[in-house]
Amino acid sequence: MTREERGVPDSVDTAAGLARLEGYLMANAHVRAARTAAEGLADRMPWLTAAERTELVRLSTADRIQASREQFEAVAVRARELETQYAARYGELRRRVLCRGVACAAVCVTVCTTTVVLAAHR
Repeated sequence: MTREERGVPDSVDTAAGLARLEGYLMANAHVRAARTAAEGLADRMPWLTAAERTELVRLSTADRIQASREQFEAVAVRARELETQYAARYGELRRRVLCRGVACAAVCVTVCTTTVVLAAHR
């Protein structure tokens, strides 16, 4: 079955693939940065044995990645909350504008009708 038969355009598949690739590249860059920072920490401790240094780098990298994951999840939760709040506010504002537009149209129709009726009676 082709994409067109499934009803999924190529641009949607392409955008989804690019988003996954971007996420993968960002995650790898973050892991490299965490590892580099951990190695920098270990370099400041020249008395460590090779095994201790390796363990320190591993633990420090894992801690930094976990802390970042928790921060990203908190940001994602807040983004969803804000999206919900903004959508509700947008809906409210849209209803207000629609009601005011209908009210203005009603006033215009009333004024026009009154004018025509008064003009017809003269």
